[in-house]
Amino acid sequence: MDLTAVVDGLRGRGLVDAAGGFTGAGRETRQRIEALTDELAAPAYDVLSADELDELAAGLEPISAAVWAVDN
Repeated sequence: MDLTAVVDGLRGRGLVDAAGGFTGAGRETRQRIEALTDELAAPAYDVLSADELDELAAGLEPISAAVWAVDN
């Protein structure tokens, strides 16, 4: 499936507007997905020590910076 088909499907459900941006319902859906993702991922991080969390965050920083650079 290509990106156009995905966006068309989201538009058909009222989640994306004609310009390709999220509608209010699209933003709410994204927020619910993000919250559920965080909730489901939490147990994996709960077993890490503070030092391990710091190490993980430091290791992910270059990836995060690259994603932000593309997104903004």
